[in-house]
Amino acid sequence: MLDNSFINYELLQSFEAKSFIHNQPFPWYNFHNLLTLEGFQQLLKDFPSLELFENHQGIERVYGQRPHDRYYLAYQTSVYRQVEHQDRGIINKKDLPASWQVFVHELETSQIYHNFVKSLFEVADFQIRYAWHVGVTNSEVSPHKDAEQKAGTHIFYFNTSDDWDTSWDGSTLVLGNKLKDIMNPDFNDFTTAIPTKFTNNHSFLFKNTPNAWHGVKPLNCPEGKYRRLFNVIFEFPRTGNFLSLPKKLLQRIYQV
Repeated sequence: MLDNSFINYELLQSFEAKSFIHNQPFPWYNFHNLLTLEGFQQLLKDFPSLELFENHQGIERVYGQRPHDRYYLAYQTSVYRQVEHQDRGIINKKDLPASWQVFVHELETSQIYHNFVKSLFEVADFQIRYAWHVGVTNSEVSPHKDAEQKAGTHIFYFNTSDDWDTSWDGSTLVLGNKLKDIMNPDFNDFTTAIPTKFTNNHSFLFKNTPNAWHGVKPLNCPEGKYRRLFNVIFEFPRTGNFLSLPKKLLQRIYQV
Protein backbone atom coordinates (compact mmCIF):
# COMPACT_ATOMS: atom_id res chain seq x y z
CA MET A 1 0.00 0.00 0.00
CA LEU A 2 1.22 3.50 -0.79
CA ASP A 3 1.63 5.96 2.07
CA ASN A 4 -0.90 8.75 2.57
CA SER A 5 -3.36 7.31 0.06
CA PHE A 6 -7.10 6.84 0.15
CA ILE A 7 -7.14 3.95 -2.32
CA ASN A 8 -6.52 0.41 -1.15
CA TYR A 9 -3.84 -0.53 -3.68
CA GLU A 10 -3.39 -4.02 -2.25
CA LEU A 11 -6.97 -4.76 -3.28
CA LEU A 12 -6.40 -3.37 -6.77
CA GLN A 13 -3.28 -5.45 -7.27
CA SER A 14 -4.94 -8.68 -6.11
CA PHE A 15 -8.16 -8.16 -8.06
CA GLU A 16 -8.92 -10.66 -10.83
CA ALA A 17 -10.06 -8.80 -13.94
CA LYS A 18 -12.34 -11.65 -15.02
CA SER A 19 -14.54 -10.91 -11.98
CA PHE A 20 -15.38 -7.63 -13.69
CA ILE A 21 -15.06 -8.33 -17.40
CA HIS A 22 -17.12 -11.52 -17.41
CA ASN A 23 -19.82 -10.27 -15.09
CA GLN A 24 -23.36 -10.13 -16.46
CA PRO A 25 -25.42 -8.51 -17.88
CA PHE A 26 -22.51 -6.08 -18.47
CA PRO A 27 -19.06 -5.62 -16.92
CA TRP A 28 -19.41 -4.42 -13.32
CA TYR A 29 -18.15 -5.07 -9.81
CA ASN A 30 -19.29 -4.10 -6.33
CA PHE A 31 -16.08 -3.43 -4.37
CA HIS A 32 -15.83 -3.51 -0.60
CA ASN A 33 -13.10 -1.49 1.15
CA LEU A 34 -11.57 -0.11 -2.03
CA LEU A 35 -10.97 2.95 0.12
CA THR A 36 -8.84 2.54 3.21
CA LEU A 37 -10.86 2.44 6.41
CA GLU A 38 -9.32 5.66 7.68
CA GLY A 39 -9.78 7.33 4.30
CA PHE A 40 -13.43 6.34 4.04
CA GLN A 41 -14.18 7.60 7.53
CA GLN A 42 -12.47 10.94 6.88
CA LEU A 43 -14.20 11.50 3.53
CA LEU A 44 -17.53 10.58 5.09
CA LYS A 45 -16.93 13.06 7.91
CA ASP A 46 -15.94 15.78 5.43
CA PHE A 47 -18.60 15.09 2.78
CA PRO A 48 -19.51 18.46 1.19
CA SER A 49 -22.33 20.38 2.87
CA LEU A 50 -25.76 20.16 1.28
CA GLU A 51 -25.77 23.97 1.15
CA LEU A 52 -23.28 23.75 -1.74
CA PHE A 53 -25.54 21.56 -3.91
CA GLU A 54 -28.17 22.61 -6.42
CA ASN A 55 -31.56 20.95 -6.22
CA HIS A 56 -32.53 19.16 -9.42
CA GLN A 57 -36.27 18.78 -9.76
CA GLY A 58 -38.11 17.77 -12.92
CA ILE A 59 -35.20 18.19 -15.35
CA GLU A 60 -36.27 16.65 -18.66
CA ARG A 61 -34.40 13.57 -19.82
CA VAL A 62 -33.69 12.81 -23.45
CA TYR A 63 -35.80 9.70 -23.87
CA GLY A 64 -38.65 10.67 -21.59
CA GLN A 65 -37.53 8.76 -18.51
CA ARG A 66 -38.74 10.04 -15.16
CA PRO A 67 -36.50 12.86 -13.90
CA HIS A 68 -33.56 12.05 -11.63
CA ASP A 69 -34.50 14.38 -8.80
CA ARG A 70 -31.60 14.87 -6.38
CA TYR A 71 -29.07 17.33 -5.03
CA TYR A 72 -26.09 17.74 -7.34
CA LEU A 73 -22.60 19.19 -6.96
CA ALA A 74 -20.05 19.19 -9.79
CA TYR A 75 -16.32 19.61 -9.56
CA GLN A 76 -15.06 22.75 -11.38
CA THR A 77 -17.52 22.64 -14.30
CA SER A 78 -21.07 21.34 -14.60
CA VAL A 79 -22.87 19.82 -17.57
CA TYR A 80 -26.02 21.23 -15.95
CA ARG A 81 -24.91 24.84 -15.83
CA GLN A 82 -27.08 25.73 -18.84
CA VAL A 83 -30.01 23.98 -17.19
CA GLU A 84 -29.79 25.34 -13.66
CA HIS A 85 -28.65 28.96 -13.41
CA GLN A 86 -27.97 29.09 -9.69
CA ASP A 87 -25.11 30.12 -7.47
CA ARG A 88 -24.81 26.56 -6.21
CA GLY A 89 -23.86 23.28 -7.81
CA ILE A 90 -20.18 23.81 -8.67
CA ILE A 91 -17.18 23.62 -6.35
CA ASN A 92 -13.52 24.31 -7.03
CA LYS A 93 -10.64 22.40 -5.51
CA LYS A 94 -9.62 25.15 -3.09
CA ASP A 95 -13.12 25.17 -1.59
CA LEU A 96 -13.20 21.44 -0.89
CA PRO A 97 -12.36 20.07 2.56
CA ALA A 98 -8.68 19.13 2.77
CA SER A 99 -9.36 15.38 2.71
CA TRP A 100 -11.38 15.68 -0.51
CA GLN A 101 -8.67 17.81 -2.10
CA VAL A 102 -6.16 15.03 -1.44
CA PHE A 103 -8.54 12.31 -2.66
CA VAL A 104 -9.37 14.11 -5.91
CA HIS A 105 -5.66 14.74 -6.48
CA GLU A 106 -4.99 11.04 -6.00
CA LEU A 107 -7.74 10.12 -8.47
CA GLU A 108 -6.30 12.57 -10.98
CA THR A 109 -2.69 11.43 -10.68
CA SER A 110 -2.61 7.77 -9.64
CA GLN A 111 -1.26 5.79 -12.60
CA ILE A 112 -2.00 2.56 -10.74
CA TYR A 113 -5.68 3.47 -10.50
CA HIS A 114 -5.80 4.80 -14.06
CA ASN A 115 -4.17 1.68 -15.48
CA PHE A 116 -6.51 -0.49 -13.42
CA VAL A 117 -9.58 1.21 -14.89
CA LYS A 118 -8.15 1.21 -18.43
CA SER A 119 -7.50 -2.51 -18.24
CA LEU A 120 -11.06 -3.25 -17.08
CA PHE A 121 -12.73 -0.89 -19.54
CA GLU A 122 -10.35 -2.01 -22.30
CA VAL A 123 -9.64 1.57 -23.37
CA ALA A 124 -6.36 3.35 -24.13
CA ASP A 125 -7.31 6.71 -22.63
CA PHE A 126 -10.06 8.65 -20.91
CA GLN A 127 -10.91 11.98 -19.32
CA ILE A 128 -12.38 12.20 -15.84
CA ARG A 129 -14.99 14.43 -14.30
CA TYR A 130 -16.45 14.29 -10.81
CA ALA A 131 -19.83 14.90 -9.19
CA TRP A 132 -21.43 14.41 -5.79
CA HIS A 133 -25.08 13.31 -5.53
CA VAL A 134 -27.39 13.39 -2.52
CA GLY A 135 -30.72 11.58 -2.57
CA VAL A 136 -33.60 12.38 -0.24
CA THR A 137 -37.08 10.99 0.37
CA ASN A 138 -38.64 9.88 -2.96
CA SER A 139 -35.44 10.51 -4.95
CA GLU A 140 -35.21 8.03 -7.82
CA VAL A 141 -32.80 7.12 -10.60
CA SER A 142 -35.17 5.76 -13.24
CA PRO A 143 -33.82 2.91 -15.39
CA HIS A 144 -31.39 4.21 -18.00
CA LYS A 145 -28.12 3.57 -19.72
CA ASP A 146 -25.49 6.26 -20.03
CA ALA A 147 -24.62 8.14 -23.20
CA GLU A 148 -21.92 6.81 -25.50
CA GLN A 149 -19.55 9.61 -24.40
CA LYS A 150 -19.07 7.76 -21.11
CA ALA A 151 -16.63 4.86 -20.96
CA GLY A 152 -17.85 3.98 -17.48
CA THR A 153 -18.36 5.21 -13.94
CA HIS A 154 -17.01 4.46 -10.47
CA ILE A 155 -19.55 5.29 -7.77
CA PHE A 156 -18.21 5.67 -4.23
CA TYR A 157 -21.00 5.52 -1.63
CA PHE A 158 -20.85 7.42 1.65
CA ASN A 159 -23.42 5.88 3.94
CA THR A 160 -22.97 3.49 6.84
CA SER A 161 -25.32 1.13 8.65
CA ASP A 162 -25.42 3.77 11.41
CA ASP A 163 -27.06 6.40 9.20
CA TRP A 164 -28.93 4.32 6.61
CA ASP A 165 -31.40 1.44 6.89
CA THR A 166 -31.31 -0.68 3.74
CA SER A 167 -35.09 -1.16 4.03
CA TRP A 168 -35.26 2.42 2.73
CA ASP A 169 -33.86 1.14 -0.59
CA GLY A 170 -30.98 3.05 -2.17
CA SER A 171 -29.21 0.16 -3.86
CA THR A 172 -28.05 0.69 -7.42
CA LEU A 173 -29.75 -2.07 -9.41
CA VAL A 174 -27.93 -3.83 -12.24
CA LEU A 175 -30.71 -4.40 -14.75
CA GLY A 176 -30.81 -7.04 -17.46
CA ASN A 177 -33.04 -8.91 -19.92
CA LYS A 178 -35.14 -5.92 -20.96
CA LEU A 179 -38.57 -7.04 -22.13
CA LYS A 180 -39.50 -4.02 -24.26
CA ASP A 181 -37.57 -2.35 -27.06
CA ILE A 182 -37.92 1.13 -25.57
CA MET A 183 -35.51 3.72 -24.17
CA ASN A 184 -37.65 4.68 -21.16
CA PRO A 185 -38.38 1.35 -19.48
CA ASP A 186 -39.58 0.90 -15.92
CA PHE A 187 -38.05 -1.45 -13.37
CA ASN A 188 -40.66 -4.14 -14.07
CA ASP A 189 -39.57 -4.19 -17.73
CA PHE A 190 -36.44 -6.14 -16.71
CA THR A 191 -36.37 -9.76 -15.59
CA THR A 192 -32.98 -9.28 -13.91
CA ALA A 193 -32.41 -6.74 -11.14
CA ILE A 194 -29.26 -7.34 -9.11
CA PRO A 195 -28.97 -5.08 -6.03
CA THR A 196 -25.51 -3.75 -5.19
CA LYS A 197 -24.29 -2.97 -1.68
CA PHE A 198 -23.70 0.67 -0.86
CA THR A 199 -23.20 1.06 2.88
CA ASN A 200 -20.00 0.67 4.89
CA ASN A 201 -17.35 1.48 2.29
CA HIS A 202 -18.73 -0.08 -0.88
CA SER A 203 -18.26 1.22 -4.39
CA PHE A 204 -19.67 0.23 -7.78
CA LEU A 205 -17.58 0.27 -10.94
CA PHE A 206 -19.22 -0.43 -14.29
CA LYS A 207 -18.35 -0.22 -17.96
CA ASN A 208 -20.78 1.61 -20.19
CA THR A 209 -22.11 -0.73 -22.86
CA PRO A 210 -25.32 -0.94 -24.92
CA ASN A 211 -26.66 -3.27 -22.19
CA ALA A 212 -25.54 -1.26 -19.14
CA TRP A 213 -29.01 -0.48 -17.80
CA HIS A 214 -29.14 0.53 -14.15
CA GLY A 215 -31.24 2.55 -11.73
CA VAL A 216 -32.28 3.20 -8.14
CA LYS A 217 -35.85 2.79 -6.95
CA PRO A 218 -37.49 5.71 -5.09
CA LEU A 219 -36.02 6.19 -1.63
CA ASN A 220 -38.45 5.72 1.25
CA CYS A 221 -36.14 7.11 3.91
CA PRO A 222 -37.46 9.46 6.59
CA GLU A 223 -37.09 13.18 6.06
CA GLY A 224 -33.63 14.32 7.10
CA LYS A 225 -31.87 11.15 5.92
CA TYR A 226 -29.56 11.36 2.90
CA ARG A 227 -28.11 8.89 0.40
CA ARG A 228 -24.64 10.23 -0.43
CA LEU A 229 -22.30 9.28 -3.24
CA PHE A 230 -19.38 10.52 -5.30
CA ASN A 231 -19.21 9.78 -9.03
CA VAL A 232 -15.92 9.36 -10.85
CA ILE A 233 -16.99 9.56 -14.48
CA PHE A 234 -14.67 8.30 -17.21
CA GLU A 235 -15.31 9.76 -20.64
CA PHE A 236 -13.71 9.22 -24.00
CA PRO A 237 -11.33 12.06 -24.91
CA ARG A 238 -13.04 14.95 -26.65
CA THR A 239 -11.97 18.17 -28.28
CA GLY A 240 -13.53 21.61 -28.29
CA ASN A 241 -15.72 23.28 -25.70
CA PHE A 242 -18.57 20.83 -25.20
CA LEU A 243 -20.08 22.92 -22.41
CA SER A 244 -20.85 25.69 -24.91
CA LEU A 245 -23.17 23.42 -26.91
CA PRO A 246 -26.97 23.92 -26.81
CA LYS A 247 -28.75 22.54 -23.76
CA LYS A 248 -30.64 19.79 -25.63
CA LEU A 249 -27.49 18.54 -27.28
CA LEU A 250 -25.62 18.51 -23.97
CA GLN A 251 -28.36 16.43 -22.39
CA ARG A 252 -28.22 13.95 -25.25
CA ILE A 253 -24.42 13.69 -25.05
CA TYR A 254 -24.20 13.19 -21.31
CA GLN A 255 -27.49 11.52 -20.28
CA VAL A 256 -26.52 12.14 -16.66
